Order: sequence, then C-alpha cells, then structure tokens
Amino acid sequence: MVVPTDQSQPFGNAGRNVVRGYSFFQLDLGIGKSFTFMERYRLQFRSEMFNATNHTNFRNANLNRSTAGFGQVRAAFPARQVQFGLRFVF
Repeated sequence: MVVPTDQSQPFGNAGRNVVRGYSFFQLDLGIGKSFTFMERYRLQFRSEMFNATNHTNFRNANLNRSTAGFGQVRAAFPARQVQFGLRFVF
C-alpha cells in the first residue's frame, strides 16, 4: 500500500464519510428504594447498572495506514458495570 504524497489530497481520492464504525448500543438502568422507620430516620438504597444488557460495543478500526494493524479493531468499550449505594438520613 502506498501512502499518497500529494498535499492537496492527503487521503487520496476517497470521498467523505466512506469509513464507518460499528453501531453503539448501551442501556443504563437505575433503581432506588427508600425505607422509613421511627418517623425520623430514613434508609435509601440505590443500584445502578451501566451497559445493563452487556452488549459488546467495539471501538473504531485503526485508520493509520502506515501501521501493520490498519483496518483492525483491537478494542471495545467496557462491559457491564454495577454499583450500589446506601444512605442513612437522620
């Protein structure tokens, strides 16, 4: 593969937006519950999920034509992440 040297068209004669990436799908979910006891104290519980469906979302392909990994996808966005929170209000 030859890298073009013409500075007026540094990427050859390819049109705009000819390279497309993968689609991105992510579902974030948050659930909370509040418990009241003795009319004065309250306990709040919260759970949050990021990428709840655990769908693999790939990053863009390597577009650097001068490397051996040109056109290869070598990374993905993080998998499902879950976090919990507990809060005591008095």
